[in-house]
Amino acid sequence: MAANDDDLYGDLDDAAVAKSTGAKPAAPLPSAAAMGAHPNAMMSQPEMAQLQRQVQALKSENEVLKRNIGILYRTAKSELERKDRAIDTLQNELDSMRR
Repeated sequence: MAANDDDLYGDLDDAAVAKSTGAKPAAPLPSAAAMGAHPNAMMSQPEMAQLQRQVQALKSENEVLKRNIGILYRTAKSELERKDRAIDTLQNELDSMRR
């Protein structure tokens, strides 16, 4: 399967679309390879190190948030179950008083 085979709108004429909408057809962006550089080569080592530190910090924060949301979910679930049991108990007491 070629790269153009999965182009959903490949059969549309860009000029006709641009004329009907009044927009100019978008020019394709040059790739890093076309510019003659590896994508990471455009960053200095300190910038790359800073980004790697940010990624690590975000991963750590993400893990803490996942753990916290799990704890929160389990706490809320057990609290709902406790309240349901309390409601059932009170309902049973009320029913026994009405008899």
